[in-house]
Amino acid sequence: MAFLIVVVCVVLHEVGHLLAAKALGYDAVIRMNSVSLAGGATSIRDQIIVDAAGPLVTVLLALIGLAMSARGAVVGPTIVFGALMMRVLAAIISLQMPNDEARISELSGLGTWTLPAIVVAALAVVMVMSARRAGVGWAWLFGSWIGASLGFVVVVFGEPYLPAIAV
Repeated sequence: MAFLIVVVCVVLHEVGHLLAAKALGYDAVIRMNSVSLAGGATSIRDQIIVDAAGPLVTVLLALIGLAMSARGAVVGPTIVFGALMMRVLAAIISLQMPNDEARISELSGLGTWTLPAIVVAALAVVMVMSARRAGVGWAWLFGSWIGASLGFVVVVFGEPYLPAIAV
């Protein structure tokens, strides 16, 4: 289940970027794990809005997962776990190339790591709340880790084999 949830969360995250770009009037290209604006953003404001849209979708998904977390239900915490792992991996990748939150943080003059740290910390709190509500344990965490890891492998290594869609 974590495998599928991660793939869906990543796609919805990218759709968030795409919808923001289209709302601002940009042509864009969406791939499995990225969205690029044709010609780039024309203002810092637009860049921040498009960059923020993906993480906002991810946080919204985590909050939906929290709301779905009930005793014995594993879908809710699995959604939250997928959202958390997505942002943790994106933050790690920011060591090489700034992710959405890192770019927003830099453009806003907050330093590279302020927003990534806030988002990851907030999602970690939501994860703990969700896991406690659902009563999931270490076996669930291990299974979710394996499933999510496989999902990220498919997203990252599968992207070159999937079509880019110009919108």
